[in-house]
Amino acid sequence: MAELAFEYLLAGLEAAGALGTPIDPPTRYLNMSGTVTPQRGIYRPPESRGALAEYYRSAAVRKWSAFEAEGGLDVYVLPLLLNAIVKGVVDGSGATAATLSTNLTGDNNDIVYTAATGGSVGNAIGVQYIDPGAANQALHVDVDGDVIEVFLATDGDELITSTGDDIKTAIAAHPVASTLVTAADKAANDGSGVVTAMATTYLGGGVGTNITTPAGATLSRLWTFAPTMNADDLRALTLYWGDPNVQAFQSAYNQIDSLTLAADASGQDGVTMAVSGMGQFPAKTAPASVPAMLDAPLMAPGDMQVWIDSSSAIGTTEIQGRVVSAEVTIPSGVVRKWLAAGPASSLGFSRHGRGRRHIEARLTLELSDLTQYDLIMAHTSLKTRIRFNGPLVEAGFYHYAEVDVYGPADAMEWGELEGTNRTIQMTVLSEYDAVAGHDFCVRVQSDRDSL
Repeated sequence: MAELAFEYLLAGLEAAGALGTPIDPPTRYLNMSGTVTPQRGIYRPPESRGALAEYYRSAAVRKWSAFEAEGGLDVYVLPLLLNAIVKGVVDGSGATAATLSTNLTGDNNDIVYTAATGGSVGNAIGVQYIDPGAANQALHVDVDGDVIEVFLATDGDELITSTGDDIKTAIAAHPVASTLVTAADKAANDGSGVVTAMATTYLGGGVGTNITTPAGATLSRLWTFAPTMNADDLRALTLYWGDPNVQAFQSAYNQIDSLTLAADASGQDGVTMAVSGMGQFPAKTAPASVPAMLDAPLMAPGDMQVWIDSSSAIGTTEIQGRVVSAEVTIPSGVVRKWLAAGPASSLGFSRHGRGRRHIEARLTLELSDLTQYDLIMAHTSLKTRIRFNGPLVEAGFYHYAEVDVYGPADAMEWGELEGTNRTIQMTVLSEYDAVAGHDFCVRVQSDRDSL
């Protein structure tokens, strides 16, 4: 008889473009307790044979597996899971920032623009040089969405006078443009030449997502998972589960349906995470080898932080001394597709699709003032940041998992805290924010830069 004490749960991230191809050996222990359960759909046709037996024949017509796991919030495991539910191109290898190298008529006037944020997000940034067509105009910069508009200076004869150096200085001084790009002289250019008008041209070549080192840190790494809004880049997991002394099972093409992060400062449990989803029907296959266990730090609900902003930038207004609990549920929107594959079919799904989805954040606050109540009643669009903190990585930098959610509070419920004060529970359903470019974002800070 197998003993539960000896079960393990292992995972490997399947290659992009090869979902469903098992990864062996797995690369990670999942520091969670969970199961992978084989599932079958059975067809039993109705028949009348002159007897009271209801069924005479049956056949399996569909096969899959269901998985679920839960445990303490783990900043080492979480980036792996987020690849399968939020953004699927974050592997710790860093990213290439998008760039634009101008090629204007004339000498010493070309500039190389580099996206301030690495990865594919920079490919959406454009630069335009605009000839105002009027005399004695001053150089100025505007930002329209992700397009940097440079209105060029002119003299009394309506001739352009702005140089490459002038533009670099103006962009560096602009409060928004300077957060989008950096500008430097192109090779063999010194910035002294007068530029010409240029139609909107977009940066390109940005791939991946940066794993950054926060300013002032040396060991701390910040993983950013901002969901891709117009494509499916989610990855899948190969899971191994079972008792290595009896039998281990392998299941490929596991995609997460739902991930929940939760913390309750009024209780005695730590910050938790739970996942559930589906994969292919498991095979009785043990892994070729077992990866080493990484003991990530545990997190206490009492260290949690929450910010709720309306007009200010997200992360400005911290709610202090009133946060009771927080729970964030993130769905993937993944649906599986069963397609006919001939008489040798495995009866499993072979493809998947993505549906629209939103995340749900539920906050419970002690009602010592009515600030949040008033925001809820006014249906104010909110920018909510929930940070689950762990111990120090180094001085000034903590292990944490952080979720940004945009949108008004959708619902409110009354509650009570220890029978002595009223609480409000507010639920925020994410809505797309045009400035942020997404409806939610998840970040993980730890001391690791690889999965």
